Amino acid sequence: MEDYNFWQDFFDTYQSLSNGAKALWLIMSPAFVLGHRVAVKEAETAKRGDLVYTICRDVNDQLHVYWHGAALDREPALLLLDQPSGGDGKHGFAARP
Repeated sequence: MEDYNFWQDFFDTYQSLSNGAKALWLIMSPAFVLGHRVAVKEAETAKRGDLVYTICRDVNDQLHVYWHGAALDREPALLLLDQPSGGDGKHGFAARP
């Protein structure tokens, strides 16, 4: 077993395959990588949507919810705990329990 070489055994096995099996072996790896890249790209594209809310915490440990809904065609499903402050109507507070 001291003279065993994995790569020599691997390539010897590969050489003994039929031509069809060799072609399939060479095509499957790039096809898998390409298919995986397409699937990941599609999943990233499907995740994209509208930015609806941003939540920030200030120094007093209060959460501020900003609504970016000026460009939305429907009302988003979030109920602010306090009425929006200021004249813009797009900012609300959510106190931390």
